[in-house]
Amino acid sequence: MVALDNSALMGRAPRIRHLPPAAFIAIAAVIIVLGSQALRGFSENGFRLGSENAWRFTFFVFFAALMAGPVKRLFTRYVPALERLDSCQLVWGFCASYGVFLASLLVQPVMPLTPGLAMFVLLSTMVIVVMALSLLKAAARVLGERARQALLGVAAIYFWLCYSSIALAHISGPHRPDIFYNLSVSLMVVALLVRYADHFVRHMRARPDSVSIAPQ
Repeated sequence: MVALDNSALMGRAPRIRHLPPAAFIAIAAVIIVLGSQALRGFSENGFRLGSENAWRFTFFVFFAALMAGPVKRLFTRYVPALERLDSCQLVWGFCASYGVFLASLLVQPVMPLTPGLAMFVLLSTMVIVVMALSLLKAAARVLGERARQALLGVAAIYFWLCYSSIALAHISGPHRPDIFYNLSVSLMVVALLVRYADHFVRHMRARPDSVSIAPQ
């Protein structure tokens, strides 16, 4: 048997362990795309399957990114472990994985770059770049916190509409039944309701203590 070089392993392990969660999400997206393509022998179906699975993976990352902040604020007092949730890393991971998905669309040898596809790729690329840059600390200093939050909100709405509209089109159109699209619509509604609940709770907590409905 070949002996392992412990010194080499010890030198590599810390770098792997200290990779940020966003890097692991991006690596997972690449593995999903390449694995799906290899599963079909890098054929036409393989490239389509790679893009489709990348789309589904980015959906779940996006859902986690939408839910992380509200769930952390609403339930940390009951589940202290939620304090470790890092919504910024999830958003960066989503941006990176979505970039992998867009790349998987462009490298398909069988999919012509139509004006519609080119517009979608260009617009989505601009949105994920804006979303990723808005998370930097420098963005708050340059733009101001309100503008930064507005940019993040617009980007989130864009992707929420993308996932919801495509799922609804698949459900209502002449497609094969696919539980993923039913699930994705449901989860987008759940995410919206949870975020509204979080906003409502924060608004109520910010109200002055002197406000009362009791008769004076």
